[in-house]
Amino acid sequence: MEQKLAVKLRKFNRICPIKGYKEDSIRIGAPVIVKTDRGEEFGTIISFVKNVPEGTSDVSLKKVLRYATENDLKTANFLPEKEAKAYQLANEKIREYELPIKIVEVEYLFDNKKINLYYKIAKDKKISDLKPFRKDLSGILKAEVIMRSVTPRDEAKIIGGLGPCGKTLCCCSWLQKPKHITVKMVKDQGVQISPTKTSGICGRLMCCFEYELGKQDKNI
Repeated sequence: MEQKLAVKLRKFNRICPIKGYKEDSIRIGAPVIVKTDRGEEFGTIISFVKNVPEGTSDVSLKKVLRYATENDLKTANFLPEKEAKAYQLANEKIREYELPIKIVEVEYLFDNKKINLYYKIAKDKKISDLKPFRKDLSGILKAEVIMRSVTPRDEAKIIGGLGPCGKTLCCCSWLQKPKHITVKMVKDQGVQISPTKTSGICGRLMCCFEYELGKQDKNI
Protein backbone atom coordinates (compact mmCIF):
# COMPACT_ATOMS: atom_id res chain seq x y z
CA MET A 1 0.00 0.00 0.00
CA GLU A 2 1.32 3.42 -0.97
CA GLN A 3 2.65 5.56 1.85
CA LYS A 4 2.02 9.27 2.16
CA LEU A 5 4.59 11.30 4.05
CA ALA A 6 4.35 14.41 6.19
CA VAL A 7 6.38 16.36 8.72
CA LYS A 8 5.03 16.69 12.23
CA LEU A 9 6.35 19.95 13.65
CA ARG A 10 7.74 20.24 17.16
CA LYS A 11 4.73 21.85 18.84
CA PHE A 12 0.94 21.64 18.74
CA ASN A 13 0.80 18.53 16.56
CA ARG A 14 1.04 20.58 13.37
CA ILE A 15 1.23 18.26 10.36
CA CYS A 16 2.57 19.40 6.97
CA PRO A 17 2.28 16.95 4.03
CA ILE A 18 5.43 16.44 1.93
CA LYS A 19 5.07 16.72 -1.83
CA GLY A 20 7.47 15.74 -4.59
CA TYR A 21 9.69 13.27 -2.75
CA LYS A 22 11.42 10.01 -3.59
CA GLU A 23 10.07 7.43 -1.18
CA ASP A 24 13.34 5.47 -0.98
CA SER A 25 15.19 8.61 0.11
CA ILE A 26 13.00 9.32 3.13
CA ARG A 27 13.53 7.82 6.60
CA ILE A 28 10.28 7.47 8.53
CA GLY A 29 10.61 8.72 12.10
CA ALA A 30 13.73 10.75 11.36
CA PRO A 31 14.08 14.22 12.89
CA VAL A 32 14.46 16.91 10.24
CA ILE A 33 14.99 20.64 9.84
CA VAL A 34 12.45 22.19 7.48
CA LYS A 35 11.75 25.58 6.01
CA THR A 36 8.20 26.88 6.40
CA ASP A 37 6.62 30.24 5.70
CA ARG A 38 7.54 31.13 9.31
CA GLY A 39 11.24 30.23 9.15
CA GLU A 40 13.37 27.19 10.04
CA GLU A 41 11.59 24.60 12.17
CA PHE A 42 12.25 21.21 13.76
CA GLY A 43 10.03 18.25 12.99
CA THR A 44 9.75 14.50 12.51
CA ILE A 45 8.88 12.58 9.34
CA ILE A 46 5.72 10.52 9.75
CA SER A 47 3.77 8.32 7.34
CA PHE A 48 0.17 7.50 6.54
CA VAL A 49 -1.12 4.57 4.53
CA LYS A 50 -4.38 6.40 3.77
CA ASN A 51 -6.38 9.50 4.60
CA VAL A 52 -3.52 11.98 4.43
CA PRO A 53 -4.30 14.95 6.70
CA GLU A 54 -5.10 18.24 4.98
CA GLY A 55 -2.26 19.89 6.83
CA THR A 56 -2.18 22.62 9.40
CA SER A 57 -4.03 25.82 8.56
CA ASP A 58 -1.40 28.27 9.82
CA VAL A 59 1.92 26.83 8.62
CA SER A 60 3.00 26.01 5.07
CA LEU A 61 5.91 23.64 4.42
CA LYS A 62 8.28 24.91 1.74
CA LYS A 63 11.23 22.52 1.88
CA VAL A 64 12.87 19.78 3.90
CA LEU A 65 16.36 21.21 4.45
CA ARG A 66 18.19 18.28 6.05
CA TYR A 67 18.11 15.44 8.51
CA ALA A 68 18.80 16.81 11.98
CA THR A 69 22.44 16.70 13.06
CA GLU A 70 23.67 16.18 16.61
CA ASN A 71 23.96 19.94 17.02
CA ASP A 72 20.43 20.37 15.67
CA LEU A 73 19.10 17.91 18.24
CA LYS A 74 20.89 19.75 21.04
CA THR A 75 19.37 23.03 19.86
CA ALA A 76 15.88 21.50 19.72
CA ASN A 77 16.23 19.94 23.17
CA PHE A 78 17.19 23.31 24.63
CA LEU A 79 14.15 25.14 23.22
CA PRO A 80 11.69 24.13 26.00
CA GLU A 81 14.00 25.67 28.60
CA LYS A 82 14.21 28.89 26.60
CA GLU A 83 10.44 28.92 26.21
CA ALA A 84 9.95 28.55 29.95
CA LYS A 85 12.23 31.52 30.62
CA ALA A 86 10.48 33.60 27.95
CA TYR A 87 7.10 32.69 29.47
CA GLN A 88 8.24 33.90 32.90
CA LEU A 89 9.68 37.12 31.50
CA ALA A 90 6.56 37.79 29.41
CA ASN A 91 4.36 37.50 32.49
CA GLU A 92 6.59 39.91 34.39
CA LYS A 93 6.27 42.41 31.56
CA ILE A 94 2.50 41.91 31.41
CA ARG A 95 2.27 42.98 35.03
CA GLU A 96 4.62 45.89 34.39
CA TYR A 97 2.54 47.16 31.47
CA GLU A 98 -0.72 46.27 33.25
CA LEU A 99 -2.06 44.39 30.25
CA PRO A 100 -5.34 42.42 30.49
CA ILE A 101 -3.90 39.37 28.72
CA LYS A 102 -2.84 35.85 29.63
CA ILE A 103 -0.01 34.00 27.91
CA VAL A 104 -1.28 30.58 26.84
CA GLU A 105 1.95 29.26 25.34
CA VAL A 106 5.36 30.32 24.06
CA GLU A 107 6.91 28.89 20.90
CA TYR A 108 10.50 29.44 19.82
CA LEU A 109 11.22 28.66 16.19
CA PHE A 110 14.23 26.42 15.64
CA ASP A 111 16.44 29.21 14.28
CA ASN A 112 15.81 31.28 17.45
CA LYS A 113 14.97 34.32 15.32
CA LYS A 114 11.26 34.39 16.13
CA ILE A 115 9.17 33.75 19.23
CA ASN A 116 5.42 33.26 19.02
CA LEU A 117 3.47 34.37 22.09
CA TYR A 118 0.00 32.87 22.09
CA TYR A 119 -2.28 34.91 24.30
CA LYS A 120 -5.90 35.56 25.15
CA ILE A 121 -7.54 38.75 26.33
CA ALA A 122 -9.38 38.85 29.65
CA LYS A 123 -13.17 38.75 29.36
CA ASP A 124 -14.81 42.12 28.63
CA LYS A 125 -11.40 43.78 28.25
CA LYS A 126 -9.82 45.54 25.29
CA ILE A 127 -6.22 46.27 24.33
CA SER A 128 -5.26 49.53 22.69
CA ASP A 129 -1.64 48.79 21.76
CA LEU A 130 0.73 45.87 22.32
CA LYS A 131 3.66 47.37 20.40
CA PRO A 132 5.56 48.81 23.42
CA PHE A 133 5.25 45.48 25.26
CA ARG A 134 6.31 43.48 22.20
CA LYS A 135 9.24 45.80 21.41
CA ASP A 136 10.50 45.69 25.00
CA LEU A 137 10.30 41.90 25.12
CA SER A 138 11.96 41.51 21.70
CA GLY A 139 14.89 43.63 22.86
CA ILE A 140 15.46 41.56 25.98
CA LEU A 141 15.08 38.17 24.27
CA LYS A 142 17.00 39.32 21.18
CA ALA A 143 14.45 37.81 18.82
CA GLU A 144 11.34 38.98 17.01
CA VAL A 145 8.33 38.50 19.29
CA ILE A 146 5.10 37.82 17.41
CA MET A 147 1.83 38.19 19.31
CA ARG A 148 -0.84 35.68 18.32
CA SER A 149 -4.32 35.98 19.79
CA VAL A 150 -6.03 32.62 20.30
CA THR A 151 -9.66 31.52 20.32
CA PRO A 152 -11.07 29.11 22.93
CA ARG A 153 -10.66 26.25 20.41
CA ASP A 154 -7.04 27.27 19.81
CA GLU A 155 -6.39 27.27 23.54
CA ALA A 156 -7.77 23.75 23.92
CA LYS A 157 -5.57 22.56 21.03
CA ILE A 158 -2.48 24.11 22.61
CA ILE A 159 -3.06 23.02 26.20
CA GLY A 160 -4.60 19.63 25.42
CA GLY A 161 -6.71 17.37 27.59
CA LEU A 162 -9.27 14.57 27.46
CA GLY A 163 -12.71 14.71 25.90
CA PRO A 164 -15.87 13.23 27.47
CA CYS A 165 -15.09 10.02 25.55
CA GLY A 166 -11.95 9.63 27.66
CA LYS A 167 -9.61 10.04 24.70
CA THR A 168 -7.14 12.80 23.86
CA LEU A 169 -8.87 15.81 22.31
CA CYS A 170 -9.21 15.45 18.54
CA CYS A 171 -7.92 19.00 18.00
CA CYS A 172 -4.58 18.26 19.68
CA SER A 173 -4.08 14.72 18.38
CA TRP A 174 -5.11 14.44 14.72
CA LEU A 175 -7.70 17.08 13.74
CA GLN A 176 -5.82 19.83 11.91
CA LYS A 177 -8.70 22.03 10.79
CA PRO A 178 -11.74 21.89 13.11
CA LYS A 179 -15.04 22.56 11.36
CA HIS A 180 -17.59 25.15 12.44
CA ILE A 181 -20.25 23.29 14.42
CA THR A 182 -23.73 24.82 14.43
CA VAL A 183 -26.68 24.38 16.77
CA LYS A 184 -28.65 22.97 13.82
CA MET A 185 -26.06 20.22 13.30
CA VAL A 186 -26.53 19.17 16.92
CA LYS A 187 -30.33 19.33 16.90
CA ASP A 188 -30.51 17.40 13.62
CA GLN A 189 -29.02 14.50 15.57
CA GLY A 190 -31.81 14.66 18.16
CA VAL A 191 -29.56 16.08 20.85
CA GLN A 192 -30.66 18.91 23.13
CA ILE A 193 -28.17 21.72 23.64
CA SER A 194 -26.63 21.46 27.11
CA PRO A 195 -23.39 23.14 28.25
CA THR A 196 -22.40 20.03 30.18
CA LYS A 197 -23.22 17.52 27.44
CA THR A 198 -22.69 19.25 24.11
CA SER A 199 -19.74 21.55 24.84
CA GLY A 200 -16.06 20.63 24.85
CA ILE A 201 -13.48 21.91 27.31
CA CYS A 202 -13.12 24.94 25.03
CA GLY A 203 -16.69 25.91 25.85
CA ARG A 204 -17.75 25.50 22.20
CA LEU A 205 -19.92 22.81 20.62
CA MET A 206 -17.92 19.59 20.38
CA CYS A 207 -16.21 18.89 17.05
CA CYS A 208 -17.36 15.26 17.13
CA PHE A 209 -20.93 16.29 16.25
CA GLU A 210 -19.65 16.63 12.69
CA TYR A 211 -18.63 12.96 12.59
CA GLU A 212 -22.10 11.72 13.56
CA LEU A 213 -24.05 14.03 11.25
CA GLY A 214 -26.20 12.01 8.84
CA LYS A 215 -25.37 8.63 10.38
CA GLN A 216 -28.69 8.41 12.22
CA ASP A 217 -30.62 8.34 8.94
CA LYS A 218 -28.39 5.55 7.66
CA ASN A 219 -28.75 3.56 10.90
CA ILE A 220 -24.99 3.46 11.30
